[in-house]
Amino acid sequence: MADYELTGKTVLVTGGAGFIGSHVVDHLIDKGASVVVFDNLSSGRMEFIEHHLDSDDLTMIRGDLLDTDAIDAACKGVDMVFHLAANPDVRLGAVDTRVHYDQNITATDKLL
Repeated sequence: MADYELTGKTVLVTGGAGFIGSHVVDHLIDKGASVVVFDNLSSGRMEFIEHHLDSDDLTMIRGDLLDTDAIDAACKGVDMVFHLAANPDVRLGAVDTRVHYDQNITATDKLL
């Protein structure tokens, strides 16, 4: 992996309390970034990031990407975004495609 410096940068990680997102958060903080985690905790878990909660390097926002005002506020002042939020329940999408459409496509559109 390339060596890079993130000190002084603020990075938004959507889905940052998820299994993969929490590992990205760990790496970013190790590289010197301040991280804003935006997660609705529908599948993410606070215990994945709890070791950072007392740190000035992490801000946790419990919110939903379908809430335009909340995501607009979370994006203020960030230098970079890792968008990892998605509905991981593939079986539900087979029964109710609207859930995946809203939580994956519409949410990504609102973030962009």
